[in-house]
Formats: sequence, structure tokens, C-alpha cells
Amino acid sequence: MEQQQQKSSAHVSKLFVCTAVDIKDDIEEKFERSFLNLQMQIVGLSDKEMHDILSQIVCKDKQHEEISIGFLYIMLTDPAMAPKTYRDVTLVSRDGMNVIVANLTLLVAEKYTKLTEIARRQLIWVLREFVKHQVLSVENVIWNCLRQAGGGDASHRNLFLIESLLDIFIEFRTWLESNPFLVQSTVYSYVRLIEDHANPALMPLRQKEVKFTISLIRERFHDIIPLGRDFVRLLQNVARIPEFEQLWRDILYNPKSLHPTFNGIWHLLQIRTSRRFLQCRLLPEMERKISFLASSVKFGNQKRYQDWFQDKYFATPESHSLRSDLIRFIINVIHPTNDMLCSDIIPRWAIIGWLISSCTNPIASANAKLSLFYDWLFFDPAKDNIMNIEPGILVMYHSIRNHPFVSSTLLDFLCRITKNFYVKHEDKIRMGVYNSLKLILEKQVIPNIQPLFESSKLDRELRNLIRENFREFLSPATTLSQPLYPSVHSILAHNVKKEIDQRILHGENVDLHGTGISTSHNSVTVFSLVDEDNKLALIPTDKEIESVFSDEAAENLGKLYKIEENTDDDDDLPLSKVRLKEKPKVELAEAIAESFDSFVTKRNSYTWEAFLNDFRPLPASAFEEFQLNYVISNTVLILRETLPQQNMFSESKTEEKYLAKSISYPLYGLFRFLYENDEKSKKPFQTLLSELCESIPEIGYLLLYFMKVYCKLQTRKNSQQSYQFKTTIYRQICDAVDDKVGNCLVRDLDLLEKESTTIYLWLLPDIYREFKSIAINNIDLLRITLRCIDAKNVRDIIYSVAQGKLTIFKQDGLIDCIRESLEFETYEQFCLWQIVQAHDVPLKSIQDLLPELEAGNHPEALSHFLLLFKNEEPTNEIIRLMLSREIKSRGDPFVTSALRF
Repeated sequence: MEQQQQKSSAHVSKLFVCTAVDIKDDIEEKFERSFLNLQMQIVGLSDKEMHDILSQIVCKDKQHEEISIGFLYIMLTDPAMAPKTYRDVTLVSRDGMNVIVANLTLLVAEKYTKLTEIARRQLIWVLREFVKHQVLSVENVIWNCLRQAGGGDASHRNLFLIESLLDIFIEFRTWLESNPFLVQSTVYSYVRLIEDHANPALMPLRQKEVKFTISLIRERFHDIIPLGRDFVRLLQNVARIPEFEQLWRDILYNPKSLHPTFNGIWHLLQIRTSRRFLQCRLLPEMERKISFLASSVKFGNQKRYQDWFQDKYFATPESHSLRSDLIRFIINVIHPTNDMLCSDIIPRWAIIGWLISSCTNPIASANAKLSLFYDWLFFDPAKDNIMNIEPGILVMYHSIRNHPFVSSTLLDFLCRITKNFYVKHEDKIRMGVYNSLKLILEKQVIPNIQPLFESSKLDRELRNLIRENFREFLSPATTLSQPLYPSVHSILAHNVKKEIDQRILHGENVDLHGTGISTSHNSVTVFSLVDEDNKLALIPTDKEIESVFSDEAAENLGKLYKIEENTDDDDDLPLSKVRLKEKPKVELAEAIAESFDSFVTKRNSYTWEAFLNDFRPLPASAFEEFQLNYVISNTVLILRETLPQQNMFSESKTEEKYLAKSISYPLYGLFRFLYENDEKSKKPFQTLLSELCESIPEIGYLLLYFMKVYCKLQTRKNSQQSYQFKTTIYRQICDAVDDKVGNCLVRDLDLLEKESTTIYLWLLPDIYREFKSIAINNIDLLRITLRCIDAKNVRDIIYSVAQGKLTIFKQDGLIDCIRESLEFETYEQFCLWQIVQAHDVPLKSIQDLLPELEAGNHPEALSHFLLLFKNEEPTNEIIRLMLSREIKSRGDPFVTSALRF
């Protein structure tokens, strides 16, 4: 009976569209319950009685929330009662409507798609009232409504939301402009939405959008600049609209007219667009679905999810533009952990490969490719994330064998976009792409670029193009001979040529310029900002970019990434295993073959140390060069991949279980092995260490961390024995990179401090103890310490110095150290002098610095010298040094202040 009542209640909801099979979730239950509770409290009461009773009830927090939500329910479901209800709620609300705004934000974010038609229209009414009366935090509701205004959707329901929000922004323009983030989100969203409204039936809406958006951009351009490079990408898609074309001309040729601080297009292209703006162009429901696909679906089982996604979101002609939004979101927002990369979850590159290859619209396809490589064009290793360029190389690398057409079209696009995207700054674009490929190889995202760039499955023209653009990454012996068989790229290009010729022959109207197809090479055009003569080009240009394929070819291509379950293809393997499997099988010496295979399979510290025990005794003559390279390249790849990307260090510095876990990864197995075998290394082992140091820049500070933890754990196991750092092991690392220990130590500790200041300071006493000849009075190491410490850290350092656990300075050479520190920041110098004083340094060891100090340039040092003089007996030497100071500024009271003591 209760089940029947629950089912029947699902049908009478005025707020949500429910079916007989729907089960109410917590949000729906909460709104329904609050409405019923409010009805019970006010039924049959006059307005005055209702206000009096509710004013008493809302004094309790829980009741206040229920009453507020009940009123919100009425406003969303009863248009006739909404104005009166709004007046009522303003009388009884005790928090400025914070509860209502918070619950409305939740409702829009989680349940907008289930709202009834009346509720969606009333939502706009409520928003208008909130904005009119400037209710606090209503911008959060507006932002979530913007997210529900989906791209690639020309349905009446979506257009109603888009135009309704636009009307609110136009009517309350002053309110909108008071919130820079909302201005940015609005401009970014509407520039993207305008792209979808090219249908003649939507021209009135489009003109309203264009007029408003252009006005907002021009008047609030200082707020627009932080939108960055992805805003430029969106502007390209609407560049043929006259108002936007004029905006483009100003951006390119008259940037100061937009804002005095704006320096032109390159200014925008150097700014990475915030994830929030990329996120706001996906429906919340779509974001959840794509995030689930990228985090929970096994590689090989994704077909049914992709088919569902295709039917749900890509069913209409307008929906093609969504692919670029999704690709930018996946690249910039979804960054899998190292554990996920090593698992059998579908990798990002495979999802992107499916999105690109299943696209049948040539312009949308070119847009999708631009989205894939967009970060490559401006990549700066110092501030950009390798995860933003990883999918581009991986989708090409893993497609070249079984799906060469995908790789060839992407390579062709990359070559041509590098040259043609912005001819005026081609050198900067080329450097961005060069930096991307260089870091990809340094970090071994792929083991080798040659299987891709020099594949025989690429046609001759493309291989020539690759050699022209990426000569630095090709082997000198690369030949450019024509393949013995025509490539997929060539066959499809030929088919497209025939198809277009047939259309023209039969008198069909083929608008090549409008579709982006060039008659010279049957290609989708490059997205150029300006042409070679620095004239406005925008898009499209006549530059070829990739072969266009017929509908039939596109349909076949779209199946490439819909992998059937339980196939034996490499595409079904986790990314890490594919990388290893793709390496050629090499016969190894019997002494290491079994242990090496075990390590490659199990990838843990135990199998790694077992292999090292077999590997180390072997002489160099036991390996051919290709065998050694095979072992080392696989080893380096596994050691790097099995390191955690986050939380690299122990959560606790005292609990054994956390300490032990933090050094349980295979790389630490190498360090443990070195502890037990620290005699002089043989050549194969030296080669392995050299490659590891080059591939894993963190190896130096990870070794220092390991030694601290290892010694701590061993001492606890055997309290009778004192374990110390074996600096000879660290010297092996320095020898492997052919650098001095001092240089390596500073470099490694600098990297460590940037990774974790806490661990750096934890290691500091051990560094100064074990490397005392290098660390003490080391100005470079001192500067790293001073730049990261706060008052609490200074206190701890002084305690350690006082207890004799830490010695940072010695008298000999200290004066040179202080002399170099005179250029440090004020706070750094104050910290330095406190640490110097903690060492009880006698005045006479540093007093010769006095004549060099100037009142205008060295106030910190003079202040501390003055304090030191208070505890000193005057001597002829001190007086001589004080009086020999050259006075370069008036009002220098140092000498008179000192003499008063």
C-alpha cells in the first residue's frame, strides 16, 4: 500500500517531471516535504496570522530552512501566487534569503532537466526578482543557469533559457558589470552560443546576442583579457559576423583602443583559460557522464557508453560543435592520477580519438583538431602542464598501426597549423610545438617518436611535410622513399577528389569556400589569424589542412574507436602496458631474462631488486647495444610511471607505516640496492643511472628523502646501531650526470623546496651534517632556505642550532656569505641575521664588512651590527672601521648611535 502511495505521489509533483519508474532522490524529497510542511502551518490563516506564526517558527534553524524552501516551491510552481509569496518570504526570512539562494543553486545544478515547463519559466521570474532586489549570491544561481544553456542545442527549451538569461543581463546591465567573473562567464558563454545560431530562423535572437556581447566586450575589455587563449579560439568561430570582424580588426591592429593595457592578440594567447570557463560550456549532466567514462569504464568496454553518449548529445546537426567543448574540457580539466594511467581505465586519448573520428562535419572536425593541439601552439614548460599536451601525441602514436588515417590527418593538421595559425609569430608558435615535443620525449610520454614520424604508413607528401617541420626529432638516416603501397591517407584523398569532381561535373553547387574545402587539395582550411602579408585572414583561408572524406568513409572511420569487447587488440590494454608491449621483443642474456620479464610484469620493488642483483654483475660485453637500450628504456619507463604523481612523501614524519609506504615504490628499490652494493659501478649500471637521471629530474632529492627515511626506520629496528647517510651513493648520482656534488645538491634541494617546503626543512639538518664541507656557508643553499621560511621555521632552525643539531655557518668565510646576502629581500636578511646570532659568531669575524655598508642600501645589516656593538667593548679597530665608512647620504646616524654605547 505504501509503495502505491509513493508511486501516486510521484505523479502529482508540481515541480518535477516524474514517471512511474522514477524514485525521488534527497533533493526532490526535501522540496516536496518542505512544501507540505509549510502548507500545514499556514492553511486557513490570514496574512497577519501567517506572518506572526511563521516569524516564531523560523527562529529555529531547521524550521527556517524548511519554511524558506516551501516558499520557493510555491514561487516555482504557482505563477499566480508567486508575487505575493515573494513578499511573504521577504518578511519572514532571517538571513537575507541565503537559504533560498543556496537551495535554488543546488536545484538548478542538479535538477534543472527534471523541472516542469512551468517551473523553468518561474525560475526566470524568480531570478529577475532576485537580481532586481540585488539579493546576495544570486550570481551563483545565474552561473549555474548559464551552464544549463547548452551548446550544440537549438531546441525550443534551450533557446528559451538562453534568451531569458540574455534579457535579464540586458535589463540589469549595471548589476552584471559589478561582478567581473560573471561578466567573463557571460561573454565566454554567449560567444560560444552565437556559433550555433546561424539558422535564418534564429537571426533575431542572434542579432540580440551579438549586439549585447560586442557591447559588453568593448566596454569591459579589462575583464575580458583574463579569458585568455580559448576566448580567441571561440572568436575565430564567429569571425565572419560583421560586428565580430570589426572587433577582430581592433584586436589585431588597434589593441589600445580596447584597453590601454592590452598589447594585442599575443597578449591573449599567452594566458591559459581558467578551467571554470571550459567547465561552464558543458551541461552538468554531460560533465558527470564524460568524467565517469574517463574514470570508471574499462578500456574495451566503452562502446555502449559511447553509443549512449552519441545518441543523447550528438543526434542533431548543431551538436557537432559540442566536440570541441568536450575535447577542451577533457584536456584541461580531467587529469588522471598516476594510478589511473597505469590501470585499465579508458585513457583520455582514446576518448578524444573517438570524438574526432566519429565527426562527419568537416568544419567541426577541423575545430576538434584545433582543440586537441591548441595548447601545443603556446606551450611553455615553465608554467604549462604536460597533461594538456599528452593526449595529442598519444592519440597519434597509438593510432598509427591500426588506424593510420587518424594519425596522418592529425599529423598533417599539426604541421600546417604550426606554419599558418599566426604567420606574424610563426617563430613563437613553432617554439611552442617544439617545446611540447621536447618535453613529451624528455618525460617519455611515448618511448620514441620515430615509429610515428617515420612510419611507412604515411604518404610521401606528409612525410616530406613532417621532415620540413620537425627535422630536429627525426633520425639522420630517415629516407623519404615512396611506400610500396598507397596509404589510407592517399586513397581517401583520391576518393574525395573524385567525389568533388563528380558533383561539379553534374552541376551541383559546391560552396567550397564556405565549407572550408579547398579545390587545390580537397582539404579543410587552416584556422589563420592573419595571412603572410599581415592582412586580416581569420577563417577560412585557402591553406590545406587535411583530407576530407566522403560520408561513407566518415561512417567507417567513426567506427574506429568503437572497440568491441574482449578483443585482443592493443587498444584494449592499459596505456602503460601498451607502451611496453609496443617495444620490440629482444632476446636477453639468460642471467637476466627471467628476472627482467618478472619485473616488467609485476612492476614492484621486490622484482626490481631481484633483477638488479642479476644485472649488476654482468660485464659490458654481455650486452649488445640494442639489448642494453631495450633494458634501460623499459626500466626507465616503469620506474617513472610507478612513482606517485601526488602525495609523494609520507603523511607523517613519525609513524612507521606511512614512512615505509612512502619508500615502497620501485625507484626506492634502486636506492635500497645501492645502499647494499656501494662499491664502484660497472659500465652497464652507470649507463642505467645516467638514463634514469635524465628521465627523472627528481631522482636526486628522492634519494636524499629515501636516505633520511631509510636511516630512521633502520635505527628504530636496531636502536643499538646508528645509521647515517651514505653520501657515496649520492655521489654516484652526481657522477651519472657528470656534475659536481655541490651543484647537484643545490639543484636537487631547489627542486625539493618547490615540491614540498615541509620535507625540505625536515631534511635540512641531515644535509648540513652529512654534506658539511659543501653546505656550510653555501650562499645558494642559504638563499633557498631563506626564501621559504616563516617565523615558525626560523624559530625551529634556531632551536636546532642551539641544541647542536644544525650548523649552517662557520667563522671562516662567513663574511663572504653575508656580503652576498646584502642583495636579499628585507625579510630574508632579518631571518639570516637571527640565524647568524644563534651561531654565536664573534664580531671580529665579520667586522671587516663595516666599511662597505651604506645607510641607504644596507639598513638591515647596519641595524644588526648596531645591536652587536651593544655587547662589545670598544676597540681601536672597531672605531677605525666605523669611521672609515663612506657617507653617501645625509642623515646617517649609525656612528653616533654606536658611540653612545
